[in-house]
Amino acid sequence: MTNRILYTYALILLFSFTACQSGDMGDKTPVAKVHDKYLFQSEVSDVVPDNSTKEDSLLIADNFIRQWVKKQLLISKAELNLPDEEKDVEKLVEDYRNSLIIHKYEQILVKQKLDTLISQEEIEKYYQDYNSNFTLAKNIVKAVYIKIAKPVPSLKKVQKLYKSNKEKDWLELEDYCFQNATKFDNFNENWIYSQNLLNKIPVQIDKEEVFLTRNKYFETQDSTYHYFVKIKEFRLKNTTAPLMFVNEDIRRIILNKRKLQFIKNLEEDIYRDAEAKNKFKIY
Repeated sequence: MTNRILYTYALILLFSFTACQSGDMGDKTPVAKVHDKYLFQSEVSDVVPDNSTKEDSLLIADNFIRQWVKKQLLISKAELNLPDEEKDVEKLVEDYRNSLIIHKYEQILVKQKLDTLISQEEIEKYYQDYNSNFTLAKNIVKAVYIKIAKPVPSLKKVQKLYKSNKEKDWLELEDYCFQNATKFDNFNENWIYSQNLLNKIPVQIDKEEVFLTRNKYFETQDSTYHYFVKIKEFRLKNTTAPLMFVNEDIRRIILNKRKLQFIKNLEEDIYRDAEAKNKFKIY
C-alpha cells in the first residue's frame, strides 16, 4: 500500500471522525483492505485520543493502518505457507486460556486466604534443616568504608578512631565523617559482597581471599583521596552463608512453598467436593 493511499485513508479518517459525531457516517466505513479482510473507521478512531491535534491524528491513524496492513499480510503469508497441522492452533489457544483462567483464580484465592506471616523461628528452623543449601557463591563482609579528600584533617585521629571498638570512639568517628568524609559507608551490621567494597578502593586486589584473611584494617591513597577500610567480619565463598545474609531468601522460599501447598490443597478440595456430589464420572 503506497504512502499516498495511506495518507488518503488517514484524511478520510480525520474527516469521518467529525462526520460520525454528527451521525453522517456509520461505524462500518472501511479504511483499508487486505484480501478479504477489512479495517473499519471505527477501529482506527478508537486508537486516536479525543484531544489529539489534526497532525497527531493523521500520524496515529497512518501508523495504525500501516501496522494493521503488515499484520494481515504476514498472517496471509503464514496461512499460505504453513502446513495444516501447524495452523491448527485452536487447542493451543484453549489450553492457554484455561491455564490463564486457572492461574488468575488461584492467585485471587492466594491473595485472599494465604497466611503470609512467617516468624523468625520458622526461618531459623528452615536454615538449620537445609543448611547445606546456602553455600556462598562469593565472599562477603561486614565492613566500614571511609573516603576523605586530601589533605586529611586530623589524619592520626581518624587512623585511631576507625580501628577502635569503643562506642564513644565510634560516635566521634561518625561525627568526624559527617563533617569531613566524601563517603562514609557503614556495613558493620549488614553483609555485603566483598567485591562491592573492594571496588571502591584504588588498589587492584588479585587474591581476594588472601586480602580478607590478612587485612582487618586497610589504608591506601591516590592523588586526591585517602581511603580507610575496616573489615569487621568476613565469610569466604564455598562456605555456609550466615543466616542474616539469606534471611529474606528463606522467607521467600517458605512463602513460595506455602503457595504451592495451598494450590495443591485447593485442587484436592475441589476434586473431593465434586466427587462427593457426583459432578463427574471417570470411565
